[in-house]
Amino acid sequence: MWSALDRIVVAAIGLGGNIIFANLLSTTDFGLLAMVAIFSALAYNLSSCGLSDGLIRKENPTERDYSTVMVFNGAFGLFFCLLFVLLAHPLSKFFSQPALVNILTCIGVCFFFQTLTFVQEARLRKELKMKQLAIIHILSSSTALILGLYLALNGYGYWALVSTQVFLSFFIFFYTVLIVRWMPRVAFYKDSFNALFGYGFNLMLSYILASVGKNVSNFALGRVSANSAGLFSQAQKMEEVPFTFMESTFSNSFFPILSNEPDPEKKKDLCCSMISWMSLLNVGMALILILVAGPAFNVLFGHKWDASIPVFRILAIYGTMYSLKQFFQAILKAYGHARTIRNITILEVVLQLILLVVALPFGLIAVAWSQTAVILIIVPVHIAFYAKVSQQSSMHIIRLMMSPLLIPTVAFVLAWFGQSLLWNSLNPISAIIANTLIFVILCIAGWEVFPHSIYLKYRTLIISKLLR
Repeated sequence: MWSALDRIVVAAIGLGGNIIFANLLSTTDFGLLAMVAIFSALAYNLSSCGLSDGLIRKENPTERDYSTVMVFNGAFGLFFCLLFVLLAHPLSKFFSQPALVNILTCIGVCFFFQTLTFVQEARLRKELKMKQLAIIHILSSSTALILGLYLALNGYGYWALVSTQVFLSFFIFFYTVLIVRWMPRVAFYKDSFNALFGYGFNLMLSYILASVGKNVSNFALGRVSANSAGLFSQAQKMEEVPFTFMESTFSNSFFPILSNEPDPEKKKDLCCSMISWMSLLNVGMALILILVAGPAFNVLFGHKWDASIPVFRILAIYGTMYSLKQFFQAILKAYGHARTIRNITILEVVLQLILLVVALPFGLIAVAWSQTAVILIIVPVHIAFYAKVSQQSSMHIIRLMMSPLLIPTVAFVLAWFGQSLLWNSLNPISAIIANTLIFVILCIAGWEVFPHSIYLKYRTLIISKLLR
């Protein structure tokens, strides 16, 4: 519950801020930050080095373990802070954007503060103290957004976006120290590092490669034009809001729960019970987003962002599969198969880079499809490895995933057909409401006629709550 509240409120804060920024700032302002997103993502994953996941997976991490990881993270955070400063001028020349000098310098400084909170967050997740994490994230996001909006309203342009990211990192550190009131000792123990690094190193490599794959499109488009990078970045941000919520609420919470379960059969049962639910949530979310994308972008951002709409619809498919991939990765992490995750991620990024090179000359739509095509290949690969680990058949897992999707798919087709015939004449807000209601009503009606176990379970739960 607290994990869900955390993601809902933080996503709402981020979405609200993004809407205001998109109306106040230009597509080029967004493009400037999109160009360098790959570097901050790489630094984040390198400094963490997968050791936080190692702490969560370890049965009883000690104070020596926490101290070692904090010192390591802090040292790498300082290293990347200095590296960002050194790379600022060469990268600004590469992109022909002088503004990137100050942007990269500021991001480097704020990044150092955030690395100091990795250990505290890992400890809270290990102990399932999601309430404290939620409070920290909500306070940090809201404070950073208020200060960033002040700058945007006073004409500071792209600095409003940069400052929001800087303030967010600083306030995460500030509120973590204030609320948790715990810091490990400043000490480094080689034995603790060696025990955690073997597991964490493979995860680090997979996280780094995944960051490259997720951000390389913006990097490549930024070389073409800041405007193209801004349009793609906006579509990507809007896609990430709901699916990051899914990942953080379910996959991130499921990992420590599964890691703490010693019984192999109970582990398998936990996974099987989640697979159908995750599939339904992600696909259902994507179908609604595709339906309302056109009028929603017009209402929220205005017509200057229209070129982002088809990109967003394609990336909604990508987001669905990416969220499912993260779910299966959480399972493989809990089973200790970090090397498997690394190898699959290498394959994924190689395919992404190859298809990106082919697609880049053909524009935004082709780039979006190139990244989506890869994730459609990679998710079945994760399923195959999970099937092997859990001693199940891949077809059984695929059936679990596909069984709740027939009714939503039919509902989507009917709603899309109705939209093309009738609802395009409605104003955007009415079209959003009509599309969503028709889709939901058709799903409920379909499940009443052809009931699925997931629907029956939650219908019974909701009815029992209402009758109390």
